[in-house]
Amino acid sequence: MRLLNSRIIRFLVGIWLPILLIWWWWTWSADSVDPFFPPLSAIWEQFKFNWIWQYVPIHVFPSLRNLFAGYFIGIFAGVTLGALLGANPRVSRYFEPVIDFLRSIPPVATVPVFILFFGLDAQMRIAAVAVAACFPTLLSTMQGFRATDPTLLDTGKVFRLTPFQMMWKVRVPNASPIIWSGLQVSLQIAFVVTIASEILGSGFGIGAFTTISIDSFMILDAWTGVVLLGLLGFALNVIFDLVERWSLRWYIGQKKLAS
Repeated sequence: MRLLNSRIIRFLVGIWLPILLIWWWWTWSADSVDPFFPPLSAIWEQFKFNWIWQYVPIHVFPSLRNLFAGYFIGIFAGVTLGALLGANPRVSRYFEPVIDFLRSIPPVATVPVFILFFGLDAQMRIAAVAVAACFPTLLSTMQGFRATDPTLLDTGKVFRLTPFQMMWKVRVPNASPIIWSGLQVSLQIAFVVTIASEILGSGFGIGAFTTISIDSFMILDAWTGVVLLGLLGFALNVIFDLVERWSLRWYIGQKKLAS
């Protein structure tokens, strides 16, 4: 009962400010006649018209497909390469200068480069998202593997664990909290790059819909696109937090016992 009450209190503390901001926006814009800042009530009505299944298959599904396809490709490559380089410090010395150079390039700035190679098809957007999502996961995985407690490695050697067992039973569990932090950053960057890639030369996707609406002076439609992006970003973060808590439940429980 106490745990349930604490969760309810945390939930209420977390939502009071968004509710206050929405109420202020609704009240402040109620009498607005500015065509560029319409009332929130009008935006909400147009939002229901646009995004309750009318434009979802045309714009939302392609955006989510490109996002998740590129994201999972990127984090798979990031975890794999990060594990190999993090477990082999000598090998990583040869690749770190290249990694530092590539990760210094803003992810959005690489979209025109992928347009040159892949054109304006979905392959371009998936490739751009995959590369952007790869580096945060790659760096966090390398850091997590390097931070493995030497005592754990020595214990694994005493028990004569094979390299494969050492990887999956010692290094991966020890590095997983740091890896998950990189996965979250990768998701946020992948979301931004997905929308940016749709803005540049795409007729489908939420980013393309918002850009076309602005260029056509369909201000209400543009506002609904912005609101939808905010809601999707929030929903993705909530889902990610739930999956992370489930995956790291042993780590969270260990921290609670230690405290």
